[in-house]
Amino acid sequence: MDKASARATAPQIPPHERGVWPVVAVVLGAGASTRMGAPKALLPWQGQPLASYVVSELLRIPPAPAHHSHGVYVLRLERIVVVVGHRAEEVMASVPVDKRVTIVVNRDWEAGKSGSVVAGLSGVPDGRHTLITGVDQPRPASVIRAVVANHLEGTSRKDGRLVTIAGALGRRGHPTIFSPLLRDDLFGIEEATLGLRAVIARHEATVHTFDTGDEMALLNLNTPEQYAEAYELHGRSDNRPPSAAPSPQPGERRKVWPRE
Repeated sequence: MDKASARATAPQIPPHERGVWPVVAVVLGAGASTRMGAPKALLPWQGQPLASYVVSELLRIPPAPAHHSHGVYVLRLERIVVVVGHRAEEVMASVPVDKRVTIVVNRDWEAGKSGSVVAGLSGVPDGRHTLITGVDQPRPASVIRAVVANHLEGTSRKDGRLVTIAGALGRRGHPTIFSPLLRDDLFGIEEATLGLRAVIARHEATVHTFDTGDEMALLNLNTPEQYAEAYELHGRSDNRPPSAAPSPQPGERRKVWPRE
């Protein structure tokens, strides 16, 4: 999907009441995982494929507004857009079916991650904050919840931030949330100019790194060695916390763009 098509298909939805925009998550799962040697989206993680785990944890963030004690909306995840490409059918089959989940097929996935970000934006309504993460960055809902709350609370105070990056131990990690004001910047990213890194560098003065207090915010699974070590520490099914992600409702249908 080219940039013009992605921009044209992005849904237009009115703003949330009180002028506070919710967050839409874009999950990148289109790559061939060359360094890993196997599709990362399909690797086991806490008894399910990584793509399933990442989306399931995002689904634990409430879709309806949660309120701060002062009445400010600080927590809401409106929808989740999953971008698939390499072995798309298998990855799609591993993603939970839920009314908040939309699949975007990036047929030009071999061109790099920037194209998948742009494809994912086709499922993000104009004006939404955009959380971007990858299937190789498994985060428990507690980390995502904290980052989303911090971003929305900060922007509701108009503290000048345009980007919030999850971090820990003095380092930046993932996910990253971008303000609606950076929508044009996100649509304009190119692989040759470092993609999302260029957007962050261009707006560095407005970037807020939020210390989650959780080293999981730094976890990246790029190589077999990284995966094996992380799996033993965090990914085994016997490491799975007792709380489970919400189950799909009976009769729900998967939303896919573009349609075959």
